[in-house]
Amino acid sequence: MKLFHLIDFYNELIIKQDYFECHEIMEATWKSSPAFSKNDAEVFLILLATGEYHYRRGNINGAVRSYRRALKLHEENTYDLAALGMEEELVEMMTARMENMEDMPFHPLAYPLTEDMWQALHEHGGYGPSPDIEAFKRWTRDRVVQDEEIVYKHRLRDRTDVLLEREAAIKKRKHRK
Repeated sequence: MKLFHLIDFYNELIIKQDYFECHEIMEATWKSSPAFSKNDAEVFLILLATGEYHYRRGNINGAVRSYRRALKLHEENTYDLAALGMEEELVEMMTARMENMEDMPFHPLAYPLTEDMWQALHEHGGYGPSPDIEAFKRWTRDRVVQDEEIVYKHRLRDRTDVLLEREAAIKKRKHRK
């Protein structure tokens, strides 16, 4: 996976907190691989973003299900989290978050990015190579995006293309029979 894919993903995950867009970015990255499988690290990241999307909207069952699947994938495949720009503590953080979702209101996770990924994200976001990367980290951890267009994006987006693709697939299946 290329660095710019990860930066785009983390920009949406941490800065914009647009978890739906995170899913879209990482799914496109995943499917662009000539030999993608459901065991790929991209799926782990997709499930992380999906869990956050559900949790923020109060769908605890959906969030727990997504987190469980992500953690199971990691357990079975032992992803190199550093190669994904994350510290190993992410797994412990996800486990604790999943176990406490029922009792804790949503707040964005303080993602444990590697120092290199923090710097790349900082520069990508137009913040420049600031000598005060710690201030940038604090700013991201204090941010809570509540814009309804982002929180409820799957319900508010234009689904015309999706519906047309679905209709074409149905017609194609019927034609094959």
